Amino acid sequence: MKKLIFVLFFSIVWISIYAQKEKFFKPADLINTGVYYYPEHWDPSQWERDIKNIASLGFEFIHVAEFAWVMIEPEEGKFDLSWLDRVVDLADKNGMKVIMCTSTPTPPAWMAQKHPEIYLWDESYTPKNHGARQDYSYNSDVYRQYTEKYVTVLASHFGPDPRIMGWQLDNEPSAPNDYSPAADQKFRQWCKNQYKTLDELNKKWGTAFWGTTYNDWEQIRCFNPSNGGSSPHIQLDYRRFCADGQADFLNFQADIIRKYALPSQWITTNYMGFSGWADARRTTSLDFQAFTVYPIRLKSYEGDLGFRLGGNSVLNYALAYFKKIDGFTGVMELQPGQVNWVDINPQPQPGAVRMWLWHAFAGGCSFACTYRYRQPLYGSELYHYGIVGTDGVTVTPGGAEFRQFMNDIRDLRKKWNPDSKMPEDWAGKKTGILWNLENMWNMDYQRQTVQWNTYDHLNKYLNGVLSIGAPVDFIGEDDDFSEYPFLIAPAYQLLDNSLVQKWMRYVENGGNLILTCRTGQKDRNGQLWEARWAEPLYPLIGAEIEFFDLMMPDTKGELLMNGKPYLWNNWGEILNPYDNTQVLATYQNQFYKGKPGVITRKAGKGRVTFVGIDSEDGVFEADLLNYIYQSEGLTSWNLPKGISVYWRDGFYIAVNYTSSDYALPLPKSAEIISGNTILPPAGVTVWK
Repeated sequence: MKKLIFVLFFSIVWISIYAQKEKFFKPADLINTGVYYYPEHWDPSQWERDIKNIASLGFEFIHVAEFAWVMIEPEEGKFDLSWLDRVVDLADKNGMKVIMCTSTPTPPAWMAQKHPEIYLWDESYTPKNHGARQDYSYNSDVYRQYTEKYVTVLASHFGPDPRIMGWQLDNEPSAPNDYSPAADQKFRQWCKNQYKTLDELNKKWGTAFWGTTYNDWEQIRCFNPSNGGSSPHIQLDYRRFCADGQADFLNFQADIIRKYALPSQWITTNYMGFSGWADARRTTSLDFQAFTVYPIRLKSYEGDLGFRLGGNSVLNYALAYFKKIDGFTGVMELQPGQVNWVDINPQPQPGAVRMWLWHAFAGGCSFACTYRYRQPLYGSELYHYGIVGTDGVTVTPGGAEFRQFMNDIRDLRKKWNPDSKMPEDWAGKKTGILWNLENMWNMDYQRQTVQWNTYDHLNKYLNGVLSIGAPVDFIGEDDDFSEYPFLIAPAYQLLDNSLVQKWMRYVENGGNLILTCRTGQKDRNGQLWEARWAEPLYPLIGAEIEFFDLMMPDTKGELLMNGKPYLWNNWGEILNPYDNTQVLATYQNQFYKGKPGVITRKAGKGRVTFVGIDSEDGVFEADLLNYIYQSEGLTSWNLPKGISVYWRDGFYIAVNYTSSDYALPLPKSAEIISGNTILPPAGVTVWK
């Protein structure tokens, strides 16, 4: 009965999201595919040939004007949109739509000459200058004034144009540190809004420590670790301030565009696949959040072919994180082949580009776009592949794989059933991972051990859920937990009593909650509780946390669960369970040998599990999740790391990031549409 309720609830939520997405993307298209084109880089005599060739490859839209402010406004107040009009005309002539970009990452040189104060200041209080990108200060009122005029001209011209499918704001917003006078002024105002009085600020920041107390608002400056900054509480607020400022700058642009844009035009930006300092949940004026991902940029690949396949972790994260914020997402930049900014830039494995595209589709992307169509002949990215090479016409290996993927999708559209519904066994495993970037900001500033990696810890649980074959979303505290039969809160360090009570209600109403080490150690200001260690958790988890331990790089902790030993090295919390709490795993060495490391207990209709360790390789986390889900009577695919299986729109999709063949355990009733039961490295199999 409990499983049926979750399935029905999920169906209602899905119908609502589906209706919202349908406003911008046709469900029958499944996914639209496009490419960046920079007409300003090429002789205008080549534009018609290029755009015709783009369409002939199967692309459905082009992406333009990302860094073109000076081409659109070559002199202050003098705008030229005629060349963009021609590009839009050519795209329309060849049956393609256009994504129009605001060019705010690259202010023109004339603006820098007149207003050098528009730039970021670095940690040595040296201003940036013209010549790169994304060096502007989003705190500069002067820059906002120019942005408002520029975006208004662009939006009033292209907003009423039905050939424009959507808008990208800026490029890869990252909420960078800014130590400029404008940032100091804005940070002081942010603090006044947050705390009202200096007494409250001093208390929340703990300024009695080291005598850093403030008695005048003008004494407050942006947190700068290289120039005296050391307080984790000020650092946390400064990161919040930066994220708020970046989001406000994007919201500011979106609100201008929306005055002129047709209802069919969406507005988004392209966050990095792992957004880090920029918090996409703060950009409330966008229609949805898109992202950029380059799989081979990862340094955590595995196996002999890992350096050519990349890692699936960033794409797994981006698909689970960005889609949930507004119900749908798209990948704005997906690697087309060899790139030029990693320490070593190898060729991808044949098939890898196509696999990344299928992975993006499988995880729910409404569109996939690649950077870029033509490999540049000048500039800082000379070695960055495009869909075509340096002659402007010869299709690269990655370009051929894009073409193959687009042909595959056209065939798949013929097999799409609009009435398809997620199978009950998948919906019953739906998992929410509760995540707030503020936890990462706070933990990474005081890691306590060089071996702690917040992102890796998070990914061990994400990969573990995916290995089961469960749909997964990253969710926020304001989301409805009851949508998810399973809820994981990994290393949720900052909390308050209201969140603990919400967790308790979730469990008592039938949810399965999994908390992990470092959870609940601090309040929202990053201060320890004036109580026993992480004491607000005790009634919920049914245990006390006696202390935590950290291993040296050359030592290993041992844990035993279900008769199987596991190694841990990064973090271990030693637990003292209450009578009604079951021990799932115990420490096998060190002076606390025999003490519990993992516990679980029933509460109301549900269950809560607390995991005290961060393992070496993620095998423990995957095995624990398998045990928990199977204990609830659910099936598990038990997939090895690097193999992912998704369900989307009536289709199952499997991708292989490992260096070995994998035999898919398909049911006899499976109808294979593409690929085979043996999934090779960089392979894709699609079935119904």
